[in-house]
Amino acid sequence: MRDDLLAHFPPGAIPRPEQVRLLDGLDEALTDLPAEGEGPRVVLIEAPPGVGKSHLAMTLARWSGDAYLLTSQKLLQGQYEREFGDALQLVKGRENYLCERVPPPARATTAQGLCRRPRGPLCQCPYARAKLAALNGPIFCTNTAYFLTLRQWQREQLRRRRLLIVDEAHNLEAQLVRVFTVSFAPDQMKAWFGGPLPRFASAGEYRILFEEQLARLEAELSLIDSRLESLRPPGFGAEDLLTYPLTAEEQELLAQRDLLDGALARMHVFLDAADTEWVVRYPDAGLGATLELAPLTVSAMAPALLWDAADIVVLSSAFLGRAEVIAGYFGLDPRDVRTLASPSPFPVEHRRIEYLPVGILSKATLPELEPALFEEVAAILGRHRSEKGLVHAASYVAARRLLAHLADHAPEQRRRVIFVESSDAKARALEHHRASPLPTVLLSPALREGVDLPDDFLRFQIVTKMPYPDLGDPWTAARQARDPRWYALETAKALVQAYGRSCRNADDHGVTYILDGQFARFVQRYRPLLPAWFREAAEPALRAAKARGHA
Repeated sequence: MRDDLLAHFPPGAIPRPEQVRLLDGLDEALTDLPAEGEGPRVVLIEAPPGVGKSHLAMTLARWSGDAYLLTSQKLLQGQYEREFGDALQLVKGRENYLCERVPPPARATTAQGLCRRPRGPLCQCPYARAKLAALNGPIFCTNTAYFLTLRQWQREQLRRRRLLIVDEAHNLEAQLVRVFTVSFAPDQMKAWFGGPLPRFASAGEYRILFEEQLARLEAELSLIDSRLESLRPPGFGAEDLLTYPLTAEEQELLAQRDLLDGALARMHVFLDAADTEWVVRYPDAGLGATLELAPLTVSAMAPALLWDAADIVVLSSAFLGRAEVIAGYFGLDPRDVRTLASPSPFPVEHRRIEYLPVGILSKATLPELEPALFEEVAAILGRHRSEKGLVHAASYVAARRLLAHLADHAPEQRRRVIFVESSDAKARALEHHRASPLPTVLLSPALREGVDLPDDFLRFQIVTKMPYPDLGDPWTAARQARDPRWYALETAKALVQAYGRSCRNADDHGVTYILDGQFARFVQRYRPLLPAWFREAAEPALRAAKARGHA
């Protein structure tokens, strides 16, 4: 089969040696999978940045002739579209397309399009066209969150295919959890329950409350439907509705309907899944708090959403962890999983780590050590004053404190910084960074992954603090208590992903500075957990720091 796989390598590209080796391994792994019908058939691919996992994914998709190809972010969908164009059929959620029926200068996404009226006509809007093309095409490319949402709530639309590929699959557990999380924002609680919901210690108490409220909320949904019907323009045929703009009241009711319908669907799953442990998130923020109920694990949910979607499933990432651990997270028998791993194709001197600890950074020590941390960041920016870079902040709040420090103590460096203030601002900030002739520096807690900044777009980056998951989050604390190795693995994945931004091709080079004194202890304790290509850079950095007198 190996020659058959190579024959489907994307046209115009020449397979690199490491890609050929992985295709050889895939040939053996696919041959060694259980026979069809004997259980899930899953392959894990671990390959560091720069190996060209997107070309491997497209090779497999083209070989199968019938694939779902998922990316973790819409940004990565754009990368696939730029690289492979019409070879795949790309679709995103409704909110990413503009309704063509709304006359300019007004603008509305297809989520608020004219065809959203009850019993409205089937409209061939940009979203409908993209979705139909993807459903009928050989390679259905979308982001993982959209695919999982369709699989859970509109499964009849997605037939079983020959192959499912999940790129950047290290996020898969978190994305599955989000699909099932029941969430009520303050305004929704006020509209549907008359005010904030009570603060219960356990999910079981909310189950009792929701069972009592379910029939009333379903009646509320019916009332919204009736109200929408009453607002339907009189005397208009189905096609005529596409020429009659939605009123403000219709838009509001449609938005309410979408939110309530989604909440009810998740409430039903929550009420039916009494055997699953659920975690309550309800921060003490007065009337502005959102209530969330999230499943602690997804091993019971994953089979229907993932392993039943295709004959063969491939999970791909720079780093996933041991196969038996991943199998446990997703309800798999480890014997059904095959694993392939690749070394880094780049010399370690092109992807150096510099360990410059300012101290052991923690919630308790941060007030004392943060000034020294910020001074070190400013000093590094000064050493790279003519180069573009990236600063990985611990949080948006910490990023703003760093900005304030630079403004007061290093204004020249502050002027270089592009602060990415939210996940929604990423695409715009990256475009600005790439287009600017200045030595700009990105600052964000949300650029550890899914960001391609090769060559002069990124010559240095700074990891200000070890990316431990936030134990202040009740779900994270409960997950860590259930399985401490999960906490270490999530930290390792985040660290490896951040490191992977620094060197993207054979001619590229970059340096990663790590400033948190917890780095040495983490690498020493969890050395077997970390991929060899990461240790190749981390261990010389630790030795150099020790020689300078840093433990």
